[in-house]
Amino acid sequence: MAAARELRAFVERSELEKVEASVDKAQAMLKDAERSLKAARSIVSVDPKSALLLAWDGIAFQALAAALLLAGYRVTTQPGHHRVAVEAGRTLLGQEALLSRIGALRRLRARGMYESEAVKREEAIAALDDGEALVAIVRKAVAAARA
Repeated sequence: MAAARELRAFVERSELEKVEASVDKAQAMLKDAERSLKAARSIVSVDPKSALLLAWDGIAFQALAAALLLAGYRVTTQPGHHRVAVEAGRTLLGQEALLSRIGALRRLRARGMYESEAVKREEAIAALDDGEALVAIVRKAVAAARA
């Protein structure tokens, strides 16, 4: 019940909006995330910064959006919607340690993107590993919703 109350609070603050839940669309978003994961892994050694950008935008954010869609929500375009995706994902999925690292990935991506901060190869690899773990968790939720 606490999760439902928290999600309603996101809606009341216009950070999330209710939409029709869709297992099929969530599945398609996960396929996109998996494709981005494969692409990011192929470039991480030569371009860790681009791999990190994909780790957030193409993998983690997609997986979080898929989890939200599965529950009948999506983030709005209000400022802070990336932060909201992480917080709402934590509400839906639990996974405190993983979602904390995903939140850190969001901030690292912002520093690289807006402050031209360098990204270490090891940081990008860790982010991809976390993105892959998040995709696997959401994939299990999709499979359970299909059952």
